[in-house]
Amino acid sequence: MSNEASATPSAPVTVPSAPTNLKAAPGIAQVTLTWSAPSSNGGSPITGYKVYRGTASGAEVPLATVGNVLTFTDNGASPGITYYYRVSAVNSAGEGALSNEVSATPSAPATAPAAPSGLTAAGGDGRVTLSWSAPSSNGGSPITGYKIYRGTAAGGEVFLKAVGNVLAYTDQGLTNGITYYYRVSAVNAVGEGAMSNEASATPSAPVTVPSA
Repeated sequence: MSNEASATPSAPVTVPSAPTNLKAAPGIAQVTLTWSAPSSNGGSPITGYKVYRGTASGAEVPLATVGNVLTFTDNGASPGITYYYRVSAVNSAGEGALSNEVSATPSAPATAPAAPSGLTAAGGDGRVTLSWSAPSSNGGSPITGYKIYRGTAAGGEVFLKAVGNVLAYTDQGLTNGITYYYRVSAVNAVGEGAMSNEASATPSAPVTVPSA
């Protein structure tokens, strides 16, 4: 008898099955994809993944090839457009089946808010009460407060005070008989937006009955 030898027969290597649980999370001008590895690698280690993208369901085309990772960020996405994605796995035998389809719509970067509108000023005894309406657009970020500007000549307003997210303010300690001019701006996380319309008022002492 010769020496003894042994071997274990195995199935031929096949392409991997489809990645599972693909998810898409929209961001600012980007979409982040995450997925799980295929349930079967086809008998050969996964070497990478191929990412497909389209702007219509079922119309994805190759976008990128990545290594053996389970996430990918599409930084070439345009805000406001809905993108559709699928992913496939690759091993030594080739590319496997496509994953489930997902979609996401990236958002535009936030900007400073628009101008507050409808600013009005009402004079009182040594005071002026202002009121205004919120901007038509917050720029994609919540309004955090307002800045109030005051002057004694039209167009000559300078910064007076920052207030919270309110729509009214009373400016006290003023001199009766002097006309005060006001403008207001809104603030969000990006910064300060445009100025409102200009409003003016003249504080005055209250009218009383005449003396004898």
